[in-house]
Amino acid sequence: MNRLALFAAVLAACGSATDDRPATLEYITETILAPTCALAECHSVFKQQAGDVFDTPESVRHTIVVNGLAYPFEKDDPSQTGLIRSLTVGLTSVIDASRGLVRMPFVQPMPDADVQLIARWIGDGVPGAQCLPNAQNRGCQIVTITVGGITMIDHYNAVECVDGNIGAVIQACPAGQVCDSSDPQGNGQCR
Repeated sequence: MNRLALFAAVLAACGSATDDRPATLEYITETILAPTCALAECHSVFKQQAGDVFDTPESVRHTIVVNGLAYPFEKDDPSQTGLIRSLTVGLTSVIDASRGLVRMPFVQPMPDADVQLIARWIGDGVPGAQCLPNAQNRGCQIVTITVGGITMIDHYNAVECVDGNIGAVIQACPAGQVCDSSDPQGNGQCR
């Protein structure tokens, strides 16, 4: 009987522990996103499924900013960000919309504690993953909209990376132009 009571006490203590892992871009990338999402056939630099790359903090920063997975202004409700929704309830597949909502990781759900750590990081304002500045302190922002449950790219903005936030809009790119986000010299220019 004492063994059973001891086992129950150990289980209760395990469930009540607070998560003291750091909610930083570097830690989340290295311990959660890279080993879970950046598999060779998924979101690695080799495959870049749906344009997402989770190999390094730099690639995660780029993916989050360019693909609009989480913004600082969403910190009051991280559950509504594209990143958390993709890990919990799923998003409409950008590869095949007929598949409906697709939850990631595709094979097995991410542990709740890891999702909560990512949500805590978003709740802190996604520090370290806001704006991708070039030498002129300009970056790009892609604004997305959802129509009939399907996420579509709405338009591109060139932004000034200010105080580590997503950036103040300098110019909304005209129809037919995109904000160049691939070239460090041209990042933040409509072309």
